Amino acid sequence: MRITLHLKILILILVTVLVTACDVDPSLLGGAGGAADQPTLEPTLEVVIPTEPPVVIEPAPIPPTFGHIAFLSDRDGSKNLYVMDAAGSGLIRLTNASFFDDEPRWSPDGGRVAFTSTVDGNTDVYIVNADGSGLLRLTDDPAKDSSPSWSPDGTRLAFESIRDGNYEIYRVNADGSGLTRLTDDAGGDSNPRWSPDGFHIAFTSNRNGNSDIFLVNTDGGGLFALTNDPLPSSDPAWSPDGTRLAYRSWPTSDYANICLVNFDGSGATCPVQGGVNGAPAFSSDGTRLAFRVETGIDVLSLLDGTRRTLVTGLEIRGDPVWSPEGARLAFQANAGGNMEIFFIVIDTSEMIRLTDFPSFDGEPVWTPN
Repeated sequence: MRITLHLKILILILVTVLVTACDVDPSLLGGAGGAADQPTLEPTLEVVIPTEPPVVIEPAPIPPTFGHIAFLSDRDGSKNLYVMDAAGSGLIRLTNASFFDDEPRWSPDGGRVAFTSTVDGNTDVYIVNADGSGLLRLTDDPAKDSSPSWSPDGTRLAFESIRDGNYEIYRVNADGSGLTRLTDDAGGDSNPRWSPDGFHIAFTSNRNGNSDIFLVNTDGGGLFALTNDPLPSSDPAWSPDGTRLAYRSWPTSDYANICLVNFDGSGATCPVQGGVNGAPAFSSDGTRLAFRVETGIDVLSLLDGTRRTLVTGLEIRGDPVWSPEGARLAFQANAGGNMEIFFIVIDTSEMIRLTDFPSFDGEPVWTPN
C-alpha cells in the first residue's frame, strides 16, 4: 500500500516536469550537440518628458537712489534749510539762525543751494554750500527779494524784487556783484525761470492787463510775449532741451489747465483741462510732466498723451519734484497732523516716507541731473 502511494507521487512529479518542459520557448534551448543559447534582452528605452521650470515673477527692482534733497524744517524751532540724501539719511542742517528760510533752489552742479530768508521782516536771497559752509547774502535791500533761479552755468541768478515799487526781474552774479535790472514796467513781473541755453529768462507778467508768460534776454533786451490768452497764465517751466515751456492757464481762480507752448510762441495747446492746483514740472528727459491735482499727483506722458494718477488719499501741499534720473517724485504731504516728505517710485508706485518728525518738513528740492 505504501509502495503504491509512493509510485503515484513519483509519477505526478514526473508529469509536472514534462508539462513544464513543453512550455519552454525552443529558442532558449541549445541545438543538437550544443549548449543552450543565452537569452537576448532587448534594451529598454526610458522616455523622459521634459518639464518647464516654474515661472517666477519677480517684483520690479527699485531703481538706485541718486542725489540729495534740500528741504525746509522747523524741527529745531526756526524754519531752516536742511539737506538729506535721497534715502532719507545723512541729515545736515545748512542754516542755523532764527530766520525764516524759504524757496530752496539747487545750483546746477549740486554744490550750493540758493534760498530766501526773512530777517527782521526783510526777505533777501542767500547762497550756502551743500555742507552748510560759505553762507553768502546775495541781496540786501529793505524791499522783498525772492524767487531765485540759477543760470545753467551756475554763475548768476535771476530773482524778483519789489525794491522799485512793483515786482521786476533782476539778475545778480553768484558772488553778489553785478546787480542788473532786466524789466521795467508798471505791471508786475515775477517768477523768473532761466532757460537751459542760458540766454533767456521766462517770467509771469500782467503788464498787458492780463497775466501772461514773457521772455526776456539776460541783458534785458528782446522782450517777447509767449502767451496772449484771455485766460491768466502763470508758472512757466522750461523743457530740458529748451524748445518749449509748460505753464498753468486759469479758467477759474481755483483750478487750472496745464498748457504747452513752443519757445517761439507757436503751437500752444492745453493737454490737461481743469482740476490742476499745482505748477507743472518736466522730467529730466522731457517726456513727462508731473503736477498736483485735487486728489493727489498725476503724471502726463508727452509721448502718447496718457495720464496716470500716482498718489491719492493724501493731503499734498506744494509741487512734486523729479529725481535726477526721472524714476521718482518727491513731495510733501500731511502725515498725522504735520507735513512730511515722501517719494514715490514711478514704475512700481511704491511710496517711501523720508522724514518722520513732529514738525513741518516740506518744500523738497532734488539735486539736478
